[in-house]
Amino acid sequence: MGADKNAEIYQFKVTLIAITPPIWRRVQLEAGCTLAQFHRVLQIAMGWENYHLYMFRVRNKTYGPRDPEDDGGWDPIDAKRTRLSAVLPSAGTTLTYIYDLGDGWEHELLLEAIVMPSSDVTYPRCLAGERNCPPEDAGGIGGYTTYLEAMADPNHEEHEEMMMWRGPFDSEAFSVEKVNQELARKFRSRRKAGAPRSKTVKLTPSVNTNRLTTTLMRAVIPQKQRIPIKADGTVPLELNQRERDLIISHTFADQSLTDRLRVAPQPGQRPVFHFTLDDLDELVGSIAAEANHAKNKVLQEQLDQLCDRIESVLSKYTDADV
Repeated sequence: MGADKNAEIYQFKVTLIAITPPIWRRVQLEAGCTLAQFHRVLQIAMGWENYHLYMFRVRNKTYGPRDPEDDGGWDPIDAKRTRLSAVLPSAGTTLTYIYDLGDGWEHELLLEAIVMPSSDVTYPRCLAGERNCPPEDAGGIGGYTTYLEAMADPNHEEHEEMMMWRGPFDSEAFSVEKVNQELARKFRSRRKAGAPRSKTVKLTPSVNTNRLTTTLMRAVIPQKQRIPIKADGTVPLELNQRERDLIISHTFADQSLTDRLRVAPQPGQRPVFHFTLDDLDELVGSIAAEANHAKNKVLQEQLDQLCDRIESVLSKYTDADV
């Protein structure tokens, strides 16, 4: 039997096109990731804030988020149902990633190498990079050039306006450590479980011997294997009204996800909603991103708790082998 293609690791050189000096990143991720997941990796690695639409171009085909209600004529192949390994079978090939269809930020994605995963490494990860990406809504390459000129010259007629808009901006700033911390936070729940491991815990004396025995037994029982779910399979997630309001009102989650949360359950029914693993992954990412930027400590704590709870649901499942 041949090796599992989806177990391989793809290494990409990501370069923002038509910017000098170049803004680039080198990232590694599983070949089995979907293009929608790759989009979220790119957002974090580059430093974008996931406010706008995106698409991938591979030869003469376009991939992106599907919106059944969109009657504007744009009909991309569903990025949530397309794996990297299906569109890029060999090293040395490229695809184009476009973020913010208004500003039109084009990235060249060069598949530099295909390697086997290392047991002591977590994916996705960023290996290297240089320079800060432009701020959101800078106005494309021309707008970004004007922005940098205004920021560099205190006497520029737009300097004060630009400072009020975004505050100080360092075009050279980049931290691979911060990128990997954010990647680990967002994708930690989707790593496939390996061999079950026993937990090591510190036991404290208890008057109730049965309770102590129960605690010990739970500690040494191996973790259960995750439940395999097919790409189009769904899993249940119970969300109360407050949790749904948090997602709808305080995150940039895709409308296809938030719309289903607006449908109130029937009287007497539990508020259970069904999502694919990719949907839940996207939902967790949106909540985590908002929690990271929330200035209200109470809101931040509520978002963090909701994020952790959804991640605990995700941790019970894994992608079924294709």
